[in-house]
Amino acid sequence: MVKTTIMLDDDLYKKLVQEALERYGTTKKLSYLINLKLREKAPVKRKRERLTFKLGRKLTVKQVERMIEEGLEEVAV
Repeated sequence: MVKTTIMLDDDLYKKLVQEALERYGTTKKLSYLINLKLREKAPVKRKRERLTFKLGRKLTVKQVERMIEEGLEEVAV
C-alpha cells in the first residue's frame, strides 16, 4: 500500500464524504471507498500465480516443450 496526496474538486470530495458516511458511518473509510471506485473503473491486473504440479517423474526439456504445444495429457502418459 502506498500513501499519497491527491487533489479532489470540492464537489467530488463532498460526494465521496457523503457516500462514506452513508455506507460506513464514518469518513475514516474514505481511502477504502476511493480504492473501490478506482478498481471498478480500471481493474488492475493481478500477478498470475505459478501453477505447479507433480508428475512423479522428471521431464526432459523436449517433453516440457511438447507439453506446452500439445497439452499435458498427451505427454504425461
